[in-house]
Amino acid sequence: MTGPLDGVRVIEISMFQQGPVAGMRLGDLGADVIKIEPKTGDPGRQFMRIIGAMVGLEGRNYYFEHGNRNKRGMVLDMRKPQGMEVFLKLVDSADVFLNNMSIPAPERMGIGPDVLMARNPRLIYAHASGWGRKGPDADDYSFDYTGIARSGLMFACGEKGAPPTQILPGIGDEVGALACAWGVTAALYAREKTGRGQVVDTSLMGSVIATLGLIMAAPSMLDMEFSREVRAEAGNPIYNHYRCQDDRWIAIAHLQPERYWPKVCQALSLEELTDDPRFNSIEARSKNAAALVAIFDERFALKPRHEWLALLNQAGCICTPVQTPQEVTCDPQALANDYFVYMNHPEHGKTKMVGFPWDFSDTPASCRLPAPEFGQHTDEILSELGYTAVEIDSLRRNEVI
Repeated sequence: MTGPLDGVRVIEISMFQQGPVAGMRLGDLGADVIKIEPKTGDPGRQFMRIIGAMVGLEGRNYYFEHGNRNKRGMVLDMRKPQGMEVFLKLVDSADVFLNNMSIPAPERMGIGPDVLMARNPRLIYAHASGWGRKGPDADDYSFDYTGIARSGLMFACGEKGAPPTQILPGIGDEVGALACAWGVTAALYAREKTGRGQVVDTSLMGSVIATLGLIMAAPSMLDMEFSREVRAEAGNPIYNHYRCQDDRWIAIAHLQPERYWPKVCQALSLEELTDDPRFNSIEARSKNAAALVAIFDERFALKPRHEWLALLNQAGCICTPVQTPQEVTCDPQALANDYFVYMNHPEHGKTKMVGFPWDFSDTPASCRLPAPEFGQHTDEILSELGYTAVEIDSLRRNEVI
């Protein structure tokens, strides 16, 4: 079976993560994604040197392989007229042009939206930008770290009074990439009705703000911050996380606390607290939250996590383990829904990869191709454009490819 974007061609000039992952997601959905790299290559190809120096990770370049699967790759020197000619021929055949350069960079290169859409009026010109196309800082550079810093995420995590939280890398770029791919699919649908392409900008800043939508609604509408909590003083102690005897954590999540309060007391064998005036209402539990969390901390410390999960489930409570990222990759629920998938890598064999956030009954997403080797498909793509073997050899001699 083919994916929902089968037959869509995407031409991608991107580097690092936000743009490449947007292209990868379109490729997951069945699009033919052609990644164009300069002679220097996508800096993401060297990322393990950077991340290794920072945090000591070793091994395969998971960063590049993750963001560039389901693509064909070619190397092209667009500074040369013959290279630009090849690129424009590709644009003529494309449905989507995707980039994550700074806003002014495509204009300087001569491939801004006015130029490309004049050649191909049906083109979706997708820009995964940093700060959006408008405003005083639109032309500034941005990376994942600056995006999550300015967009509020670092102050949306961690406990009240703590400094801005150090976030593991890539979250902003992943969110921005999903928003970009979503925007492209919506624009393709609009084109089916109008026959016209359009510019689609989905910025890192805007994507993170949208992800924090509920948290941003409070300062937007009420002019008040959505205050961070301290775990030991959680305003709703039955919507909190606790350390178990085996040093693993468990989360209980009850947003109808009056309904679930007796169930939690039953599961923890604390029935005597059910009608305790300190805790027998939402207001009372909030007022005496620190005392109740301390009682729960002591109780959860008496049994390992798996025993508490069984008792809470038996009582009809809402609970789940708090997992590390490595634990998540082995979670049977995640595996059953293809949130992680296996592919047969031509060099490394059976490889587990991050899967898909969608489940299509008739046109499923798939992991068909590994990330391309540098320039792996250059000759193949040129042949599809009508270049002969002699012409391709000439382009190589002239260092265009």
